[in-house]
Amino acid sequence: MKKTILIITSLFVFAVGNVSAQYSETNNLFYFSQRSPEANQLNPAFFPSNNAFYLKLPTVGFQFGFPLALSDMIYYDEASDKNIISFDRMLNTLNNSSQFRLGVDANILGFGFRIHNLFLDFNTQLRFNFNLGLPVDLLNFLTTGNVDNNNEVISEITLIDGDFFNTQAYLETSLGAGYKLPILPLTIGAHVKLLSGLFNMQMDNTKITFNTSQEFDTVSAHMYYELMAASFAEMDTTGGPLAIPGNMINNLVAHPMDAVKALFDMGGNTGIAFDIGAKYDLGPFTFSASINDLTAGIHWQHNILGFVPEGGMVPIDFGGLDMDELLDNGTFNLDTLSNYISSQLDKMKMQVTEDATDYWYSIPTKLNVAATANLGILKAGVLFHGQWDRGLISKKNAFELDLGDNVKNTFRFNTTISAGLNLFNWAELILATSIVSDGNKISPLNPGLGFIFTPATILQTYFMLDYASSIYLAEMKAFNVKFGFNILIGGGGRRKVLGF
Repeated sequence: MKKTILIITSLFVFAVGNVSAQYSETNNLFYFSQRSPEANQLNPAFFPSNNAFYLKLPTVGFQFGFPLALSDMIYYDEASDKNIISFDRMLNTLNNSSQFRLGVDANILGFGFRIHNLFLDFNTQLRFNFNLGLPVDLLNFLTTGNVDNNNEVISEITLIDGDFFNTQAYLETSLGAGYKLPILPLTIGAHVKLLSGLFNMQMDNTKITFNTSQEFDTVSAHMYYELMAASFAEMDTTGGPLAIPGNMINNLVAHPMDAVKALFDMGGNTGIAFDIGAKYDLGPFTFSASINDLTAGIHWQHNILGFVPEGGMVPIDFGGLDMDELLDNGTFNLDTLSNYISSQLDKMKMQVTEDATDYWYSIPTKLNVAATANLGILKAGVLFHGQWDRGLISKKNAFELDLGDNVKNTFRFNTTISAGLNLFNWAELILATSIVSDGNKISPLNPGLGFIFTPATILQTYFMLDYASSIYLAEMKAFNVKFGFNILIGGGGRRKVLGF
């Protein structure tokens, strides 16, 4: 017993002592559930012990994260009795890795069935994510100007450098199996997944610099970007990159069978991923671990487009405007200003590059390590969750995975502490808090709440809210919510619906 408690304590200290990441893109409350088949997606060694079959009906989940809460941008000043926007508060909260994150995962169809100690499962999900980097250096420039702490002029300031945004959508088809060893209290499981890419767009190698002369008589900026896009459906560049989604929809409507064939073409925009997991029972204590989405990502090979500025590194010079031209007999001359702005925007025009080639884009790999204690109707646990996000892996030599300097390998992780109640054998309540960091400070209270109801032993409904960064709307920065229905067959009564 002392050894077991020592293991749990060590896991807790390790997890809390190394928090240095943002919110997870996975709803980890399912990891603690005794009832929901969703737990199998987080650890393939978790499977029903009392139900012979389950069917997952279409569900949807949302992930949202923004590094600034409303209270970080606006505060109430008692002296003036006004709400004031504060750039200083924003800049003290942000760092160069701050991102706006949006994700959607929708379950299309899933089922699983048990044959003695063997469990087989199948699942299909649609996943979408969007990440946008915030220009912290630009905000600093707008606040402090082009002077340093010693009031010396900084002749060149980098406003944006690196990946600016990325978005990806793909279909995940999973086939898995779990097996409970008859001799040892050990359960093992694995999934193999086919990743079918729907759409990928990312702005790689973006750089914007701002230059001023010592005399402040001229101001100039230089901008460069590389926009890459790929899709399972044919893309039309008419109208530029912003018109691509609409053009894709038109092609899907006009040629639906061609698009379906391209989606499952193994030589197309596809990838393979693996999950492995294990669970070890020691009386009232259970230890488990899993690694999800072991993969090089999706190999985007079809319908690839690249966009770069027409003139390469775009120079934008500003030496002032002639006020005699800008003001005509006391009237503001909009044509003069419009012509000047148009001349600068013309320099930023995109052109399709002929250098666009196949590339790999990663799927985040996730690690879960947990310890739980089952105390009758009460279940308590601690979970360490880590996540590697490499983004764009390679733009050439894709099959050889010549990673080069393109891998950013961002690692974010957190800890979730939970307590669950198994009520009346047909209802489950889960309360949790996650310890996370936004890059500047550790936040110990990010509550989670889950309800799972199976009143008729067959139809199950659930709602999971995880990583709510605050119980106050003005202070909330992130949340992860998922809800849906399952059908359970071959068990029930007064027994647990699922036992992990």
